[in-house]
Amino acid sequence: MSGQAQAKRGTFVGEVRTNRKLCAEHYLITIAVEAFPPTRAGQFVQLQCRPVREQASNREVEWGKGNPPALSQPELVGEEPMLRRPFSLAGRRTGDDGCVQLDVIYRAVGVGTRWLCGVAPGTKLSVLGPLGNAFRVVNDKKVVALVGGGVGIPPLLYLAEELAKAGKKVFAFCGVRSSDLLPLSLADGVLPLASGEPNSCVIEFADRGANSAIATDDGSLGYSGLVSDAFASWLEGNMRYSHAVVVYSCGPEAMMQAVAETCVPRRIDCQLALERHMACGMGTCQSCVVKIRDDSKAGWSYKLCCTDGPVFDAQDVVWQ
Repeated sequence: MSGQAQAKRGTFVGEVRTNRKLCAEHYLITIAVEAFPPTRAGQFVQLQCRPVREQASNREVEWGKGNPPALSQPELVGEEPMLRRPFSLAGRRTGDDGCVQLDVIYRAVGVGTRWLCGVAPGTKLSVLGPLGNAFRVVNDKKVVALVGGGVGIPPLLYLAEELAKAGKKVFAFCGVRSSDLLPLSLADGVLPLASGEPNSCVIEFADRGANSAIATDDGSLGYSGLVSDAFASWLEGNMRYSHAVVVYSCGPEAMMQAVAETCVPRRIDCQLALERHMACGMGTCQSCVVKIRDDSKAGWSYKLCCTDGPVFDAQDVVWQ
């Protein structure tokens, strides 16, 4: 298993402190929990995207022939999601009141996340976590490249905090489809470079001691093209770092595969936070399988993204 062993998880009721729009489709929600287990960058939580209410007691219902019972629960008859939604942690800190504050950056794309958009400060939310393993900090390598796409960027913000404390030299590469989908803040007077060379253009990474580059698919901001290409170009021009660099990536699978195919042949340590549809987040439903190389006869076996991951070494992933 990549990263470190999972911390003890649990179900907690948290209070929303802030929930604000960052760009056209992304939001930052901060949830305060009175006590929450230790977390690391790369781990995630499962949020219940509906109001916290008292669990109804079980009761028997008559099901007569040709007369099925009427459903009444909001999650069954309304538009409230029954299943929790998985979200990577974008940050964690302790507030002045002693509560743990969890930052989650999410994109409003479905019923659950659209419901989250309307959640006001003071609302109670059910939080399950922490889940999954974490990114592994490599102590003997001093240079780090972070490559994130879309909602794969948030866990890299959390990781950048850890890396800054460890004294690493960090370069972040952030990819989005267009400038209006960038869930980050640009510094005044510092534009992302069209060359893809990192600078201090992104406030969130600069505050963590990291330079960053922005790549947009449509060329509306920074590097015109795929963020994986911007990263590969930077690496090619800075091969002096190749023996001392560690790469961490999260985002669309095609992007992470491209990053892996840049790093693995060069024997560059690369860790990927994979994304899968997760119904439970705890290994029960067995729905989030990933093909991972091993020494079996087939040469690979299925691992679960939620419990064996989501962080895996790039060299171990079998791409479909």
